[in-house]
Amino acid sequence: MSMARRFHGKPVTRLIVSVPDNVVAAVDRLLRLSPHHPARGNRAEFVRLAITEKLARDKRPSDD
Repeated sequence: MSMARRFHGKPVTRLIVSVPDNVVAAVDRLLRLSPHHPARGNRAEFVRLAITEKLARDKRPSDD
């Protein structure tokens, strides 16, 4: 399923990442087995969500 991510006019940068094949396979398995996952079968959306969640989790109060 294709997802057209809209950033509402905010500037965007394309990010290319390399990961081991087994990580890609694990992501594909998760997205195939979880039809209600927010990424809905889209690897790029999965990575965007993972980065956003990780940044929110690791944010320190002094980073405001």
